[in-house]
Amino acid sequence: MSTSIKDIVVGRKTFFITPDTSLIPEDYLEEYFSLGYECYFINNDKLLSLDKKIDILISLFKDIILFFNIDYNVVGIDWPKFIKEIQKKYENKVLIGILYNKRQSKDEKAQLEHLYLMEMGCQCGCIQIEYKKANNFEIIQKILFANQAQGRRKNIRAICTKACTFSFKKDELTFTGHLQDVSMSHFSFILPANELELADYEKIKEIQFSLRGFLFTSSAVLIMKRNTDKGFLYVFAFTSEAGGGLDDRSKQILTPVIYQLMEFNCKNLLEDVFYKHAKQNLSIEEIENIYSH
Repeated sequence: MSTSIKDIVVGRKTFFITPDTSLIPEDYLEEYFSLGYECYFINNDKLLSLDKKIDILISLFKDIILFFNIDYNVVGIDWPKFIKEIQKKYENKVLIGILYNKRQSKDEKAQLEHLYLMEMGCQCGCIQIEYKKANNFEIIQKILFANQAQGRRKNIRAICTKACTFSFKKDELTFTGHLQDVSMSHFSFILPANELELADYEKIKEIQFSLRGFLFTSSAVLIMKRNTDKGFLYVFAFTSEAGGGLDDRSKQILTPVIYQLMEFNCKNLLEDVFYKHAKQNLSIEEIENIYSH
């Protein structure tokens, strides 16, 4: 993994544990992202047990919400006992919510809510999922909002790969390079020291972007620059001709691209960590030490 691990793990993240994707499709995650929620699915598999995956998630991500689908059957797991053990082990390090499929009996619904809310104190609720998946998008959206799943961020920032480039002209010179990161409001890049002369809040028109093959053009205003060991880091805010942020067309292009970058980075990190834990017998403490530097 790259040195951008700290950037990948920062910010509040929501993980749905063993979700029923026939009722909550993975496509929903991109739409939640457009609303400012960073969400992922964690599935059960033969590589690593769920309890170990939970340990790793909590060790890597310091601001985390876990929603458990208690209607998913896992051999050897009794959900109330399993969740109680997580609560006892991690106390206030993790927020927990419960998802379950709609019950026909009101008494059974009341019993579940009493167990998980009153007895176990699951802070993020005990939520009934409908059998019509069209209804579930709004149900999940409401619980994300109620539990402040956006965290403190107004926009989710994605760490860029070499497939994210920029190009613009200034004073008859052409500047090109790779983006460091990008969000729906800002982006940054590094150029050699003193190569680009810009005043604070200076505007550059018609910057051409290529993000994993998706092309768009936008103007931007410099809001910060500082010297680093790799050169000058420039941070820009997107602006349109009307004076606001990105225009609607650029937003439509950028939203799925940022989501794909964000998802790619986080999933790659988790796959790498899960594999090392399973195949190299690394302890949770060893993993935390490796990925915190």
